[in-house]
Amino acid sequence: MKLNMTNLLGSLFVGIILLSINVYAGQTGKLAGKVVDRDLNEPIIGANIIIEGTYLGAAADLDGYYYINNIPPGEYTVLVSAVGYKKTTIREVRITIDKTTNLDVALVSESVELGQEVVVIAEKPLITKDLTSTAATVSSKEIEMMPVENLSAIVNLQAGVIDGHFRGGRSNEVAYLIDGIPVTDAFNSRMTVEIENNSIRELEVISGTFNAEYGQAMSGIVNIVTKEGSQKFEGNATAYFGNYISQNDGIFYNLDKFNSSGIKDFQFSLSGPTTIVNGLTFFITGRYFDDEGYLFGKRVYNKTDVNPFMPTGDGKYVSMNPWTKYSFNGKLAYGLPNWKLSYSIFWDTDERTYYDHAYRWAPDGIMNHFSNNTIHNLQMSFVPSQSTFMSLKFSANRHDFYGYLYEDEYDSRYINPQQGIATSNYTYRYGGNQTGRYKRYTETFIAQWTLESQLSKEHKVKIGVEGRKTHLFNHSWNMINLIEGQIDELGRPLFELGYPELHARDNQQYDKYPLEFNAYIQDKMEYDIMIINAGLRFEYFDANTAIPADLRNVTNNPNFPGYKEKVEADSKLQVSPRLGVSFPMSDQGAIYFSYGHFFQIPSLENLYSNDEYIIISGQSLSSFTGNPNLKAQKTIQYEIGLQQVLFPNVSIDFTMYYRDIRNLLGMEILNTYEGFKYARFINRDYGNTKGVIITLDKRFANYFSAKIDYTYQIAEGNASDPMAVYNDNQTDPPVESEKHLVPLDWDQTSTINFTGTVGEPGNWTVGLIFQYGSGMPYTEDIRISNGVRFENGGRRPTYYNLDLKADKNFKLGPLDVNAFLLVYNVLDIRNENGVYSTTGRANADLNTKYAGEIFGLNTIEEFIKNPGMYSTPRQVRLGFRVGF
Repeated sequence: MKLNMTNLLGSLFVGIILLSINVYAGQTGKLAGKVVDRDLNEPIIGANIIIEGTYLGAAADLDGYYYINNIPPGEYTVLVSAVGYKKTTIREVRITIDKTTNLDVALVSESVELGQEVVVIAEKPLITKDLTSTAATVSSKEIEMMPVENLSAIVNLQAGVIDGHFRGGRSNEVAYLIDGIPVTDAFNSRMTVEIENNSIRELEVISGTFNAEYGQAMSGIVNIVTKEGSQKFEGNATAYFGNYISQNDGIFYNLDKFNSSGIKDFQFSLSGPTTIVNGLTFFITGRYFDDEGYLFGKRVYNKTDVNPFMPTGDGKYVSMNPWTKYSFNGKLAYGLPNWKLSYSIFWDTDERTYYDHAYRWAPDGIMNHFSNNTIHNLQMSFVPSQSTFMSLKFSANRHDFYGYLYEDEYDSRYINPQQGIATSNYTYRYGGNQTGRYKRYTETFIAQWTLESQLSKEHKVKIGVEGRKTHLFNHSWNMINLIEGQIDELGRPLFELGYPELHARDNQQYDKYPLEFNAYIQDKMEYDIMIINAGLRFEYFDANTAIPADLRNVTNNPNFPGYKEKVEADSKLQVSPRLGVSFPMSDQGAIYFSYGHFFQIPSLENLYSNDEYIIISGQSLSSFTGNPNLKAQKTIQYEIGLQQVLFPNVSIDFTMYYRDIRNLLGMEILNTYEGFKYARFINRDYGNTKGVIITLDKRFANYFSAKIDYTYQIAEGNASDPMAVYNDNQTDPPVESEKHLVPLDWDQTSTINFTGTVGEPGNWTVGLIFQYGSGMPYTEDIRISNGVRFENGGRRPTYYNLDLKADKNFKLGPLDVNAFLLVYNVLDIRNENGVYSTTGRANADLNTKYAGEIFGLNTIEEFIKNPGMYSTPRQVRLGFRVGF
């Protein structure tokens, strides 16, 4: 990663001298309560409250009230003492992100009882009094007992989240933060760096409205707080092996026999104090993961074959979706009573290929895809008093992606792009190779400053500013035949490998440097009868580029107005009000309401695509461009909910929500003065979602815990895909684009998530996850709908899935040993994620009767069995972990 370290370190030094501050926005929680005499119920003035193992503490005021801010999430032991009273220890006190944990303590007078100190085990509260919108927190302990192995699996278990879509929004409307720093790749607004479960201290998923400190998101927030070292050495190493095992029904190749070499996973973690400086701790974790994949092809043809009836392949099975990954996370933290400094690095690299059904019998011709992600994060904190703390953060993020079949673009193994293309329908390719290449990277430099102060018992005010500078580089190019159309003396096509000139249609490249600035102010007001979160956010964006002055002369024709004239793209400014209110009716129930405006600039790829406006001449539509003048997309969201304790250890949460979505990304069709058509991204799409969520939660007691949630949701809009208008105009005659609301592609009306754990934590546990989803929509073939096209008028089959994790702990001398079994898709259900438009099923297509003669060796029945249209088959893993 190329960074100007001199400037960066200089900025850090100036920041430390001038500000002496640190940022903990969205990373910490609060502990508050009253200390009273158990018998007299009177406040104990000056009682000391200390969080064991930290510098954090407080003294009770005249009313016995205390509060401690800036506590990292996790479980703590709290010590409470006062002169004349027995010391009381409360264990397993849970602190969560952005929430207040209430802990009232009744001390026993030493004159009343003599003996040892009082020890109490805290219970996790069934309701959260200061919850003003839907949010779920998952601790590292809970993650360990669940049959999940990555962040996305945990996120998709939360109510209202369907395959990355939060409450009916598009999948790139979510902001991801690590230790308070945004890590979303600005190119496509997606999470690209892999955060391993071993690194997660606590995970917060906000699917409702969110506070003013969060921005550049319309649907949700995923906030990850990572682990750091302590004054105790700890470590573990994990290894597991497994594979996919499934029935032999012709859909999946080569999965009917189990072997342990298909999946290999090795992980380690180590943390503790360093010997360099007293108070300096470290945490490191790493992972190697190798998955052979489950989508196999069969080498019937080699790449060089030229006749579909004369194959030369060896018939071996070849994986078409293997995945290999390395990742590392390290953190150094140095703490003093009023200061804290930390540096962390997150790095991962992976290599994979993606299944292409056309190449199933010629699997050696598909591309390889690579990525490298690195995040540097430096944070400083200064706590001048119990009520105030400040923060400063710097982050340098880089995301690299590149892809090709062979690293050398002039590799002699490349063959004619036209070779091997099937000449009939429902036919596999008989050779050939993919010809594309790409290289892109996103560098983002972020600086944040936050000030938070408990102005009074009722008011906790937070202000913050953030600046981002991004460097986006993107280059994509395609191989061509430089002597296309020439033949040899035998009439065979000649081939000379080459590429178009740079800045041609199939060889485009750009560098862009957009700028962002954000600021917010937020007040959390905590009264006995209500808690209010109110805030205001300001967001500024500058695409920092120019666009053609006349969109009808993007070809720069000197015979028309606007020749070579450009104007700067407009900068954008948004103001977002946010409000959330909770009304605790008692310790057993609370009602909450929230409202907010949420803005998000579209992904940068949509602003800068085809930046040189290369338009293909002719009457047909075959070109599209980005639009640096795109406005921010906007969502207005309303939510109301109820939390209520039903029985000891059992609670219910009932939520209703509505989202109005405007200025979504879409397209328009333009004509040049010459009559050439092209499409351009604009803010044209719209939609809305409404839903109800019911959640029953049984706290762990009597050897089991359970949580089940049901979501009823209607997600509608005029288009699911921003490219819909462009795609509709590819046919002759064009398809009329929707102007009315229709079900979105991810409109799953009913969704059920169940998670349960049985056992004795620390000894043995069995964890289950069951998921149900009603069928998502698809557009029926017009032959089925009597010649009339109904966008998303059909429904795919229902979705079911069951995952299991069982583990047993042993003691082997000083070592803790854990053996476990993981089974994904226990019942090996064939969920149909993709379907044919004539039947709504993945195993039948009525259009086959129009297929005609097959010029190849496969049958139609073989071709329509596309494994890419089904969910992942059963996967079994066995492993163990050794720790100390």
